[in-house]
Amino acid sequence: MKEASSRVEAASRTFSNSLEAISKSKKSKIILALDLDHRRDTTKLLGDAKALVESTSDYICAVKINFHLILPLSLTEISSLNESITRNGIISIADIKLNDINNTNRIATEYLWDAGFSGVIVNPFVGFNGALDVVYRRAHELGKGVITLAYMSHKGADEGFGLELSNRITIFDEFLRRAKKWGSDAVILGTTRPEKIAIARKFLGKKIKIICPGTGAQGGDATASIAAGADYLIFGRAIVDDPNPKNSARQISRSLALKAKS
Repeated sequence: MKEASSRVEAASRTFSNSLEAISKSKKSKIILALDLDHRRDTTKLLGDAKALVESTSDYICAVKINFHLILPLSLTEISSLNESITRNGIISIADIKLNDINNTNRIATEYLWDAGFSGVIVNPFVGFNGALDVVYRRAHELGKGVITLAYMSHKGADEGFGLELSNRITIFDEFLRRAKKWGSDAVILGTTRPEKIAIARKFLGKKIKIICPGTGAQGGDATASIAAGADYLIFGRAIVDDPNPKNSARQISRSLALKAKS
């Protein structure tokens, strides 16, 4: 029994270890949000997504794929995109904020694993038993990562994550507890709230990584977030919408490296 438990624990760290190794190798804490804007003609969408990965791969450690691509592209095309991501020495995260019963969650994530994703973002609000239990179990058997929401970056996040419960803790506090209890590989926490990042870092320790969106278009502070304990920063529009995404990714990566040294 102890040996089996050790194997599960080792598998559950594969995602975090891979991400950390890539980050060190590329000297980058950047996760690229591959959020291409809506278009009626999607025939070039896959090619454009692959080109973005190819041009920025030297300066990022992972790619986050949201409904911007998961909806318009087929599963075969998503698999092809993930193959391209892997060839460029990085890994991909499915950002679907999964929030359903266990059978739906199981089937959804099996398709994601088949398509080559290394991790998935889920919503802890739905609970563990009969919901996310199957996701954690299967993901960690395969060495995949489960990332839970802790506090999103948009202004209205206070309306949900900031709600106080009857025992005077907030939804945010409870989601941190769930991340630790369930064995999440990472949490999502907006750069727009560095004070929350500091709380999460102290509570979660170093084992559970903190991934932070919200820098750039949403006004989050990358420097304050890293100082507070962020492990990785998600950048989307600042790179994707730039006429020269390679240069933008390079400049952001170098700026973060310089700030980390100062």
